[in-house]
Amino acid sequence: MKVARKTTALAIALVLILAAFTGCGQKEKLRIGTAGEGGNYNSLGRALSSTLSADPYKISTEVKTTAGSAANIRLLSGDYLELALAQSDVIDEMYNGTLETAAMQGYSAVAALYPEAIQIVVRADSHIAKVSDLVGSTISVGEEDSGTQKNAVQILQAYGLTSNTLTVENMTYTEAVNALSAGSIDAMFCTAGAPAQVISDLAKETPVRLIPIDHQQSNLLTKAYKYYTEAVIPAGTYNGQDTDIKTLAVMSVLLASNKLPEETVYTITSALFKEKAALNSAVPVEFDLQEQNAVESVTIPFHAGAAKYYQECGVSVGAVEK
Repeated sequence: MKVARKTTALAIALVLILAAFTGCGQKEKLRIGTAGEGGNYNSLGRALSSTLSADPYKISTEVKTTAGSAANIRLLSGDYLELALAQSDVIDEMYNGTLETAAMQGYSAVAALYPEAIQIVVRADSHIAKVSDLVGSTISVGEEDSGTQKNAVQILQAYGLTSNTLTVENMTYTEAVNALSAGSIDAMFCTAGAPAQVISDLAKETPVRLIPIDHQQSNLLTKAYKYYTEAVIPAGTYNGQDTDIKTLAVMSVLLASNKLPEETVYTITSALFKEKAALNSAVPVEFDLQEQNAVESVTIPFHAGAAKYYQECGVSVGAVEK
């Protein structure tokens, strides 16, 4: 009986030790929140997952397709994701609780990656030549809870356009390009690095045009929302585009859960820069990731693991999550 009791006690102790170890350690797979199929977030997330899973990193990951930036932040804050991609403007507003909701935290920055242009697309044979012409139209503003939707709403409001003057649909990028090609919607918004693959593919099959954002509204929006910057989509970015298109842009940012160990995030940050050529080739957007640029346009604290990497490179990140 004494031996049995000792064995049982030892078994219980081992279970408790293992449970504690598992609770404090890395999850079996790190979940990466991206966005809908056909967008750059999804392509980049899959490339990052493949990179981290291979030698020499051996960090097991899986990609989770989501509605986009705002959804990713909610899922990251709620411990349903360990890594996520999101727009810099959405990050700041949700982190600080300025989107008419309570602040959502529990995550920190790893790196700013590339600018994302707001692209408004119509068929080439459309009568729509400027944003104000969207009155009476049916448009896709991206998925519900996405950064694209937030950008679209703010731009439409700057032109005085509301649900009373047009019909708004929440669609994935793939759904939107199919609907635009079929003529069942008149325009679509897409916030993504240019060229966006879904628009490139659409332009090869259906002649399209990009609609510029006028100087007055652009100036209004950059003053009202500090994360908007003026941007130009150069002529030739898409098939049939023969002029530069003036628009606005935000930055894409990789985020990490504060529960991830410092060394894990240090390895992930290091991998971003060591494997940047492979990551760049996964998306049509040309971006030259540099340590100094990767800490700009980020207003929330950086993860300690990311900060450690930048410090070794002689780059200051400002606030660091403790």
